[in-house]
Amino acid sequence: MTSDELVLNALRSMEFTQNLEHQQLKKLTSIATYVTFSEGATIFREDDGSELVYLILEGEVSLLTQVPGHGQVTILTLGPGQLLGWSSLFPPQKKTAGAQTNSPTKTIAINASQLHELCTTDHDIGYEVMSRVAQVISNRLSASRNLLLDMFELSKEKRQGSK
Repeated sequence: MTSDELVLNALRSMEFTQNLEHQQLKKLTSIATYVTFSEGATIFREDDGSELVYLILEGEVSLLTQVPGHGQVTILTLGPGQLLGWSSLFPPQKKTAGAQTNSPTKTIAINASQLHELCTTDHDIGYEVMSRVAQVISNRLSASRNLLLDMFELSKEKRQGSK
């Protein structure tokens, strides 16, 4: 099986690309590569500039951020079928969190500039992809909000416990 066939078959089975037409999947395949990471690998760091977005095929990835007074905090843990690195699709193409694997991880890496160009020239695929990216961003904002509320609650409990 060629690398393109491997990527195409993987895209067919993923939640993020579910229900895309065959031709749309082939277009995505043309700008994608298969990438693996070992356990504990840093895929990217917070504020890194990057031109890649990833779809996780296998494995688990933690999204990490530095929180003053708390150190590095896991915002969310991602698994198969999920999008990683969406911020590369939008200027200034800096990662909003870090990403580290919790287990050996297989991904499909997509060049964000080429994906943006594809979405601009093919409005049908553009609508589908950006609608899905918007849902991912919404979910990540919700997870960040919940983490923030949990941190405030813990801080409040600490203050009350020290009285």
